[in-house]
Amino acid sequence: MFTEKKNRLQFTYYSSFLLLIVIPILFIIIGSFAIVRTMMLRSATEKIELVQANVEKTLEEEIDNVSMRLSHLCNVNNSDVLALAAQTDDSNAFNKYNFEKILRETFNYMMIPSDDMLASVFYMVSGDNTYIKDDLVIPQTEIKQSKWYQQALSNKNNVCIGSYSSKVTYSLKTKYQFTIAAGLSPDNSLDRTNKIEMATLFIQSEIGNMLREYNKESSLGTMYLVDENKEVLLNVSDQEIQLPNDLDLNQSIYRERLGLTAFTYLVKEITPTGWKLVSVVDSEILLEEFNKIACIIIVITVILFILFYLFSSIFLKRIIHPVNEVIEGLKQVEGGSLDIHIPISGQSEIRTMIHSFNRMVRRLKVLIHDNEQQQQMKHEAEIRALQSQINPHFLVNTLSSIRFMAQVSKFDGIKNMAEALIRILSCSFRRNGSFYSLKEELEVLSSYIFLMKVRYSDGFEYTADVGEACMEDRVPRLILQPIIENCIVHGFSEMEDIGEIQLRAYHEEDKLCIVIEDNGKGMTEAQIREILKPKEDKEDNYSIGISNVYSRLKLNFGETCEMKIVSEPGKYTRTTIEIPRKSMG
Repeated sequence: MFTEKKNRLQFTYYSSFLLLIVIPILFIIIGSFAIVRTMMLRSATEKIELVQANVEKTLEEEIDNVSMRLSHLCNVNNSDVLALAAQTDDSNAFNKYNFEKILRETFNYMMIPSDDMLASVFYMVSGDNTYIKDDLVIPQTEIKQSKWYQQALSNKNNVCIGSYSSKVTYSLKTKYQFTIAAGLSPDNSLDRTNKIEMATLFIQSEIGNMLREYNKESSLGTMYLVDENKEVLLNVSDQEIQLPNDLDLNQSIYRERLGLTAFTYLVKEITPTGWKLVSVVDSEILLEEFNKIACIIIVITVILFILFYLFSSIFLKRIIHPVNEVIEGLKQVEGGSLDIHIPISGQSEIRTMIHSFNRMVRRLKVLIHDNEQQQQMKHEAEIRALQSQINPHFLVNTLSSIRFMAQVSKFDGIKNMAEALIRILSCSFRRNGSFYSLKEELEVLSSYIFLMKVRYSDGFEYTADVGEACMEDRVPRLILQPIIENCIVHGFSEMEDIGEIQLRAYHEEDKLCIVIEDNGKGMTEAQIREILKPKEDKEDNYSIGISNVYSRLKLNFGETCEMKIVSEPGKYTRTTIEIPRKSMG
């Protein structure tokens, strides 16, 4: 049996440990992992967004710069440059050469020399063109069919922006170079000769170098530049880009799984052109640091659980099991067996506890024996005291005989008084509980009122207003009679007028409220405090009765009940009792 108890104790111990420690810790760890994962994922994406913002700022500054340069070139000094460029559209080779020379000098004078300037080309309506600084390797037909060129033709005097990621000029040899093209198609307000179809500038952008540097860091993923139609404008990586067909470029963050790999796409818009910077990164790389931290935490948690399991095994073996023997001994004592003796075992503290337990059992056995002797002596004394008292049943039976004789002799007054007194005594001698219904209490009170009216020659009036819902509420026996007695004996003494007693009972929330009010001479605050004091040496019976009612209410209901006496000398006394509602049913 002890082995069964031992196994049960181990099961309880480990089950409690699992429910109270392991599972809550696991929930906390899982919740913490989710929060930390979200925070680290957000931090990683914010780092990429910061890089994108840097690229965006650089690209927008370059676009603004080339737009201002071209606009300045076409508008400054009453469009002198456009006028010179128009003069180069000459069939005479000598004149054309001289005008191109003047145009280059004027161009270099007006445009601040910079390394990023690749070329400037003036395309004529006649189909001819004039190059400044370097020739383009891109065919003229391809340039004129490009989207930015067509947009510039449709929006006269406005600069439109395009781009090229391949080689643009003969002298440019840098791989993955990104070139920004700006075009302005002048109307006759700028080009009075109407010879120039398009003025263009081609500058070298730094974002190609920036993207190559950023792409070296795996946590930033691979960054691409695409247009609004998902056509790649710049790809500096060695691998071909594959954007999802359902990629929404209007979303800043987009996630999709391709095969077994999950990818995160971060999109940043280049405001002036509608281009998009798209960073593609493996989601596992974003969470690489989190995965390392999670593995460390999991390993530490497993080690802690193993150490606790080892500690628990030692704890159960050396402490819990000896304590369980004491518990089993206590259960035997609880069952009434005082012959138990536990062998001394276990650690020093446990041995001391077992010694104390054995001493307690021996002492308890002696005390129980002494108590039995004292109870026997007390019982014998009570029997002797009862023998000297009048038997209550004898008193009730004698009153019943008097009532019968009065009834036979047709003395109704004596008969009614005997009946009333029998009801009161029967209630006082009842031994089947200290509670009964409010209805029974009022019946006993009616008998007492009848006796007091006979005694005082109908010197007072009594009315009761009690709802039917209150009749079955449980109340302590004889709590109203002492209060009514106080009204009659104290309140109406030395009064010439007829006394009035009103009793009301009603429900208020979850309480039964009983109010007894008389129009007697009332009491002072000092008198009220005096009658509520629980003293045994009071000489007047009614004050003993009031304090007895107050004490019994507190004993039965504690702080959930209340008894208040409010009085004004010469006018009234009102006693209110509030007790918790409880039906006799």
